[in-house]
Amino acid sequence: MLMLLAVSIASILVISYVGYTSGKEVILDNIHGQITELRNSRARQVQSYFNYVKNHAITLAEDPTVIEAMKSFTDSFNQLENEEVTTSMTSEIWLFYEKYFIPRLQINVDGNPTVSRYFPEDKISRYLQYYYLVKNPYDLENKKLLDMAKDGSEYSKIHQKFNSFFRSITTRFDYNNLFLVDSETGNIVYSVHKDTGFATSLKSGHYSNSGAADLFETLQNNRERGAFDVIDFRAFRPSYGQPVAFIGSPIFQKSNLIGILLLQLPVDEINRIMTGNFQWKKDGLGKTGETILVGSDYFMRSQSRFLVEKPEQYFKELEKQNISERTIERIKANNSPILLQKITTNSIKKALDGEEGLDILDDYRGVPSLVAYAPLKLADSLDWMILSKIYVSEAFEPIQIFGKRVLVTSAILVPIVTIFSLVLSRRLVMPIYRLISGAKKITSGETNVVVTVPSDDEFYQLATAFNKMARTIDEEKEALEEQIRQNDSLLLKTLPAPIVKRLKEGEKQIADKFPHVTVLSANIVGFDEECELMSAEEAVGILNDIITAFDDAAQRHDVEKISTVGTSYLAASGLFVPRLDRDKAVIELALEMLRIVRAFSQERHHYFEIRIGIYSGEVIGGLLGKQKFIYNLMGNTAKIARFLMIVNSVEGKPNSILVSQNLYEPLQEFYQFSKMGEIDVPGQGKMAVWLLSDGGHKNKPL
Repeated sequence: MLMLLAVSIASILVISYVGYTSGKEVILDNIHGQITELRNSRARQVQSYFNYVKNHAITLAEDPTVIEAMKSFTDSFNQLENEEVTTSMTSEIWLFYEKYFIPRLQINVDGNPTVSRYFPEDKISRYLQYYYLVKNPYDLENKKLLDMAKDGSEYSKIHQKFNSFFRSITTRFDYNNLFLVDSETGNIVYSVHKDTGFATSLKSGHYSNSGAADLFETLQNNRERGAFDVIDFRAFRPSYGQPVAFIGSPIFQKSNLIGILLLQLPVDEINRIMTGNFQWKKDGLGKTGETILVGSDYFMRSQSRFLVEKPEQYFKELEKQNISERTIERIKANNSPILLQKITTNSIKKALDGEEGLDILDDYRGVPSLVAYAPLKLADSLDWMILSKIYVSEAFEPIQIFGKRVLVTSAILVPIVTIFSLVLSRRLVMPIYRLISGAKKITSGETNVVVTVPSDDEFYQLATAFNKMARTIDEEKEALEEQIRQNDSLLLKTLPAPIVKRLKEGEKQIADKFPHVTVLSANIVGFDEECELMSAEEAVGILNDIITAFDDAAQRHDVEKISTVGTSYLAASGLFVPRLDRDKAVIELALEMLRIVRAFSQERHHYFEIRIGIYSGEVIGGLLGKQKFIYNLMGNTAKIARFLMIVNSVEGKPNSILVSQNLYEPLQEFYQFSKMGEIDVPGQGKMAVWLLSDGGHKNKPL
């Protein structure tokens, strides 16, 4: 009896332990996978953004308008040497620095800055700062709105000609500022946002030790067309000592270096990427998780979640870490820890040494956290680290809850089994023990179980039934696992992976609205006519080869295939993962599809071509059907893309791409378009459309 009781209790404890251990491992794996994937996702987004800005800077430096502006601003800037700067003008400039510049600069620099330390030294600097800062009718944040000063100079005429163009670039692409710098003198001959750095020299002026000056010197010494470099965040005095990063490229007129283009990178865009647009909970980071960037100097390069959500608690913890009051005041004033909060945790040190991993370490607030860390190489001169983390207490909370449930369940089962065991006679002990042993194996996942009972009574019948049940479970398990594998494979071939995941998680109606998606609609023209000259096997084989080539191309360009109906092909970019370069990715896919169809037509000695329509905007995506699923796009964007494809088939050129105005505008710098005119889109009215053929690159993509 005591043996039976002990065995029964032991069996329950073993089953509970096995269940707890298995559940704990599953939960840990989910947490580890989630935080590591988030780190990798954010790293890819930051790298994509820097590649985009790099290509944009190089493209701008080669733009004819920028080259003309650089030459014109330099010439007219030098002509100002003969203009008069009166004592009254100098006094007004001094008062401007004293009233507006020095008080804001004092917030972010140590010591006591004075006007004399930053007052412009040369005549031209004072002249331009007088008319474009002091006499500028707009407030400090909007000095860029002045297109022409009332001084009657040739410089102001040039400024009126180009200022709206450069202002539009900084507004559209969210740059904080744009500089044109004379490559010989280092003079900032033009800047969009007029600050105290405007019209000064990066070579010999007050700001010659700044990050902008270092980047200027690097690009000036390079003297290679298409060169590019970036300078890490550093305090920039004209921006009141706030952290500023610059990206730049040289400007050539023919073979002569005439200037340097500098773009001031926006901190806000990097913060938006790293914080998921400040939606931490939606990213699965709970109440304490976040993803941050750290420079090689151990200072933060992105916003802290705790400063945004719980500033009072955040500053109290900084005080406990013995961070100086001056530093805390500057963080409060700027509402940012960038270049102010230093992180020297073990995870950062490992990432700085080139390691990548996941571990339980103290975070920068001294709290034990689950941390996924990795180095992030963005440029030759820009080595950062990225880490995603969540407090251990929050990460392991599901495990603790699960453990309590297992404990309660065991506490309930043990008394029940004890009472039951005391009632049984010794005759029951051995058969029940064997049955319990078999049950334990099944509980642990082993379904190939056989229980033997050396008797010919009710226990024998029970053992026979148990063995039959075990065989049935084993067979059904194998059949179910095979069916699940087949179903998963079929679904992944039919539907996008995110939709398959949501379908398996039990969503009944899957429908989403995507605000920024670029849709491609294509049709192979002439294939149906060529089919009349082929056998059924040959026709299907050729079409299958073409569609397969399209699918491979879409995967290379990270574009989502939506559907194929006959000779029609529908794809989109920006559906499940927002992308800044979605328009360009779809255009590159379309150009490759042109080449694919042309190659098949030539190799198989058949004549058919492809017509493509592309449109960008908001779409609705939804899963349709009950027995046979199909994921489709709805709304005006998908409708207009198909309509552009039809118009291209009727009125366009062979093997061409027809795009709308809203794609032409951001892509005209990269591709050679020809205007087709205006078409009447049903329900939309007149729309300007543009044609692009294979080989239409203005510049070879980097």
